[in-house]
Amino acid sequence: MHIATRTVAVLAATVALTATTLPATHADEPAVTVRDRLGQIAQVDEAVPISKSPTTAVRDGRVTLGTAASSAIAVDLPVTRTKTKKSDGRYVLPGRDDATVAVAPTATGTQILVGIESAEAPTSYRFGLGATPGVRPELTPDGGVDLIDGDGILTAQVEAPWAVDAEGRRVPTRYEVREDAIIQVVDHRAGEFDYPIVADPKLKFCDLKTAVCVKFSKKETRKIRDAMFASLGAGVNTLCKAIPRAGAAGLLVKAVCAAAVTAYFYGLRGVFKKAKKQGKCVELKFRVVAAAVVTGKVVKC
Repeated sequence: MHIATRTVAVLAATVALTATTLPATHADEPAVTVRDRLGQIAQVDEAVPISKSPTTAVRDGRVTLGTAASSAIAVDLPVTRTKTKKSDGRYVLPGRDDATVAVAPTATGTQILVGIESAEAPTSYRFGLGATPGVRPELTPDGGVDLIDGDGILTAQVEAPWAVDAEGRRVPTRYEVREDAIIQVVDHRAGEFDYPIVADPKLKFCDLKTAVCVKFSKKETRKIRDAMFASLGAGVNTLCKAIPRAGAAGLLVKAVCAAAVTAYFYGLRGVFKKAKKQGKCVELKFRVVAAAVVTGKVVKC
């Protein structure tokens, strides 16, 4: 985003699965509960304890990632009551009108699953960002959402949404963005679908305590690639200058950029070369715990 992020929740399964009962994303039985269905979807991550996740709290109808005031993100959930029930490490809350919401802390952020139990359930679900001033959501070409802070830094990334019915059929879904919210639209009344339907927003968090993510534009990507193939010094200088200066995140990356990029220069140069050839962008992640580590990947612009 760019610094990357994206948001959301997971419902717990109450039944242990075996190889004979689990076709990757399909349920064998047509009549299943929301909780059963969640356990039969391969995309559902295993929850981890909050102590091992960037997720720091699930309470008051809100999930919070990160503790530093300058980088924390709070996401309001589409629920009617804020009291949570914990099951298998996941936090389950009642949603609106025949819907249930569950949040699972993951190793990289949080996953939010919405269980849609009938055609009477809403077709849109709002994940509010109003409690995180200065962060704005931006749609990405793959259908996901980047969360950008006031310095233009990607702080979190919401992966492209998915929704499936009780038979494993894909249900049309998409994100819409408002100034202070991400809206997941699930068109479960648009076809003949079997309930329950499960929809997923999944948020990956680039925590200032451990990492800072920076996404370069297509123009910046081309410029950095050309500089990297001119000389090591030109490449390092051009790349580090392109990192936003403002804010604690920018200053932190500036402090480690030259040494980190030099250490991983030739691998990063290959990433920028590939991105320029494909007409795409590059996203770098700077891990700043102990020795600085920088990794890069080609992403859509």
